[in-house]
Amino acid sequence: MRCLFLDVYKKTNARVSKDTAGGYGTENDLGDGVVGKILSRLVKLSIFWPNLSFVQLMSEFISSGNECIYKKQIGVSRPDVSQFDVVFVCSSIVCFETELDTIEEIRKKSSIPIFLCGSIAEHTANLVPTAVTILTGNYEFLLQMLAQKKISLTDLSNKKFLKIPNGQSEKLSLIKWGKNGIPKTKNRFVAGGRTFLPFISTRGCPYSCFEYCTYPTSQGRKVLSESTDTVIDKLKILSQKYPRAHVVFRDPVFSINLKETKIFLRKIGDANLSLDFSAELHLRNVDDDFIESCNYAKIKWLKFGIESALPEVRDSVKRFSVSNDQQKNIIEKLRKANIKTVGMFILAQPEDTIKTCEQTIKYACSLNLDIAQFSIFTPYPGTPYFDKNYATSNFQKYQDINQYRLTYEHPKISAKIARKLLQKSYVSFLKSKVMRVFN
Repeated sequence: MRCLFLDVYKKTNARVSKDTAGGYGTENDLGDGVVGKILSRLVKLSIFWPNLSFVQLMSEFISSGNECIYKKQIGVSRPDVSQFDVVFVCSSIVCFETELDTIEEIRKKSSIPIFLCGSIAEHTANLVPTAVTILTGNYEFLLQMLAQKKISLTDLSNKKFLKIPNGQSEKLSLIKWGKNGIPKTKNRFVAGGRTFLPFISTRGCPYSCFEYCTYPTSQGRKVLSESTDTVIDKLKILSQKYPRAHVVFRDPVFSINLKETKIFLRKIGDANLSLDFSAELHLRNVDDDFIESCNYAKIKWLKFGIESALPEVRDSVKRFSVSNDQQKNIIEKLRKANIKTVGMFILAQPEDTIKTCEQTIKYACSLNLDIAQFSIFTPYPGTPYFDKNYATSNFQKYQDINQYRLTYEHPKISAKIARKLLQKSYVSFLKSKVMRVFN
């Protein structure tokens, strides 16, 4: 079978990532002023990787003997599908209308089976063109499901919607970066000029912030973990193929099972790999032994959500966090262990005011983080918060929902003020970094 894996992006001066926000995607549009525009452009030039589930599915088809091509397309146009038997389109919210318009262009000239891959389409199915099958969930397990049910891909082409059940992570192949059109990845902030490789070993997140977070919505609330030994075997292959590469674990919460994660880190260290790593986690899952294990495994960067300086603001969206004093203590310990830190903050949350947002910005600047990432609270379709507050949504297109613009009616903060607060956050953080250098 000849398969086209079509990855359509809207035209924008900011970086679009379809792998963030549980595959919904984000657009790093960091502000309307000079600083925001420069930072947005710098991030776009420095960071890119495609949706991991999408290229993982492509790798599964390649491993099964199919001919596959990945094509990245900017803007709406009609790709030539005449040489293919099936088209897979990567779906996101951040490029949603551009993706659907491209499908409509294909439909004008071809009746080829089209599969739209991504959880956002599950919640906007009424907008998806006819004769398109929506694949949601952890759809990289599609071929495992077909084998288990003893059916073929053509048996699914008459269905409108299909949520793929979880399969066996151990049986997933390594993504074939740089082959069949799959683009090489980059993150110059974290990896410098070295090879940068996204990798996922666990899927799903059970935390209470599913009220607004899309990882549980797209990947499920039950954690699916790949066996430690299988992951180590895959990392050994990457180490041999890409010596000195940087691997980022794209797990929603890397250390959710702290005991098992420490064992995993020790095994990585024992393997003496020619790799170093970064991961995203929750600060509740960090202790002294974990930090020591991170050093042994060559974990160089850790990323975590702090969201707000005020507990009552976090509580309003069911975000559990350790206390501010604990946050400061852990970040200082990580710094002393030579582990770089990225803190994530969300402005214009439902209980926020201009004053509380400014308090969060000030708090972020006080933490001595290596990088601070600020965004704007964004209710996504499919999350409980969106379903309960849909009437207050304020957006023209779904692809306007990019996590950096206010897309709901906030009781105390306007969309214009939210953008100004976003700009202020990055300017203030950059100033704090400069001041630390000269103090």
